[in-house]
Formats: sequence, structure tokens, C-alpha cells
Amino acid sequence: MSRQEEIKYLLHSLGIKHSLIAEKLGMKVQMLNYMLDESPQFDDDLYKKIKEIINNYQFELNLFEEPDQNLDLFSDDKLNLGIGERIRIFAKRKYGTLKKLAEAMKISPQQLQQYTSGKREPGSKILTRLLRLGCDINWLLGGQESIESYKIYKLENELRKLQNSFSQISSIVQKSDGIH
Repeated sequence: MSRQEEIKYLLHSLGIKHSLIAEKLGMKVQMLNYMLDESPQFDDDLYKKIKEIINNYQFELNLFEEPDQNLDLFSDDKLNLGIGERIRIFAKRKYGTLKKLAEAMKISPQQLQQYTSGKREPGSKILTRLLRLGCDINWLLGGQESIESYKIYKLENELRKLQNSFSQISSIVQKSDGIH
């Protein structure tokens, strides 16, 4: 999945309007759509800025707008992104690599490769392991990510940042104790 496809998928699955992203970037929606659909100039900076906007996005419940959802379970965009691709996204989000996800699931990387490539469909044992590791099974199977899953994802990112900060502080304290 390209970076542009990843961004489009995240915007779609999280229900974030392109106009919000375009406004935060200071560009027109048409320009953003061009950058996501056709532009070869989709660089690292733009990718990082859009990911930051998505990560900082706060869900707000607006009771007066009609939901802009397609409830068709068999729509083309849902069929194009299979379970294997969603497992890849989960692995990247939470573990950074497929190998680390395989280790956490206590299966071989080769077995996980079977699921991500679409050669095998995960059974109940694999789905249960993914669930225990924090994967939203509804999203994995149906493509709809719950607000709770997104909030958990954001909290896990914050926890990782705090843990890194804590370990940096701890190493500084240890070094300063060694000096005195």
C-alpha cells in the first residue's frame, strides 16, 4: 500500500473529511485530492504533516449532520482492502513490523506472511490472539474501525512516547549518579 493509499484509507475509515485536512494544510480540497490521487510529488513532509493532523484529530459528535456513510457491506473499496492488508496496518501501527507482531502472537513470521498475503484466512485462534493484542476485530473483518479503537491507538502512542521519555530521564539520572 502506498503512502497516498494509506492516507486515503485512514481518512475514509476514520471518517475525516478531506476539507478538514486541506484547511489545516492551507490548501484547497481539490489540490489535496490531486496530491492523494495523482501527484508524483507526494513527499515525506506532506505525508508526515497529514499523519500528524490525523493523529491529533479529535472526534466530535455532531447530532445535526446526516452521517456520510455507505452501509453497503459489499462496496468495492471494502473488498479491495482485505484482511491481510488490515493485519499489515495493525502491525505497523502497534508493533512497527510484521516480525514483532508475529513474536507477540507467538507464531512464526512465515505463518503471519500466509495471512498477510491472503494465502490463508485467519481462524478463530489467530483472531483471538489479535484481539488480545488490541486489534479491533470488527475493523479487521469488516473494515469499519470504531472510535474506541482509534482512541486506544492514540493512547498507546502517547504511552510509547512517555515510556521513551521516562527511559531517557532514567539514563540521565543514572549517568549523573555515576558522576557524583
